[in-house]
Amino acid sequence: MCKIIIMTAHDAHNLDFIIAKAWQYFHDTGERDGFGAVWISPKPQNKLCWIKSSAPKIDSKPPRFCIGFTDHQNQNEPSNGGFLLIHGRKATCHKSATNTHPMIGHGSALIHNGIVRSQTIENEETTCDSELLLLAMKDNNAERLAEITGYFAFGMVQPTATGWQMHVAKDDTAKLFAGRNKAGGYTFGTTPEACQLGDAKTSYEMRGDTLLTFTGPRKHSTRKIPHARLPAPTPTPTPQKVWPSWESAEARDAYVHRYPRQHTNMTDAESFMFADEPQEQP
Repeated sequence: MCKIIIMTAHDAHNLDFIIAKAWQYFHDTGERDGFGAVWISPKPQNKLCWIKSSAPKIDSKPPRFCIGFTDHQNQNEPSNGGFLLIHGRKATCHKSATNTHPMIGHGSALIHNGIVRSQTIENEETTCDSELLLLAMKDNNAERLAEITGYFAFGMVQPTATGWQMHVAKDDTAKLFAGRNKAGGYTFGTTPEACQLGDAKTSYEMRGDTLLTFTGPRKHSTRKIPHARLPAPTPTPTPQKVWPSWESAEARDAYVHRYPRQHTNMTDAESFMFADEPQEQP
């Protein structure tokens, strides 16, 4: 499974140290298929900043996090001390830069732990199932999470008319712990140890089917995640057999007895007679 750390506030001067410390923990617990992190730069730029590597190697003396970034944006921008997402990947699909978290699209970024699928939402840029959650939430519409099956805990930063907001979500299956941190916000993590790395002294397991939307370190609204209500799969139609021209009534009767349910031009009386005709007792 992947591991995630989500912080609504952090010490901006220690951004490098927080990320490096989290990635070392992910490396030690086996999430070595990709590292990523997301933060927001200070005003007035308020830029989305992210880095990720699909083949990370921890540097024992890191000047900047780790060696081998494969994708990044505004990686040298400082942090505003607000939203911070950190991810360690254990791949369930192809290892590549595009499949490494954060998932980026529609001006937003998302990290996810779990496995999901959908019959109605399709990937646009990657082959990673986590992109389905990004697309479901791209319009800030939690109702589309009803089109997702599987299990998930995720964090997502999203632009608004006045700045940025962050979603933190957990369904009724995935594990996610939460606690207040030293920077005056909250830390969420897949384990209590992950929360401690995010400067939370104590942590508690988060309730299921909950979506929190933060507009500040402690200011948030709560919504219930709708359960999956996917449309029933369309059954594959059975090919309908066409009546042949019969030379004898005996041949026709034998054919009807063999294939009683696969013809469209039987009369109601014929359907009744031939559908479940009782067998003769020996």
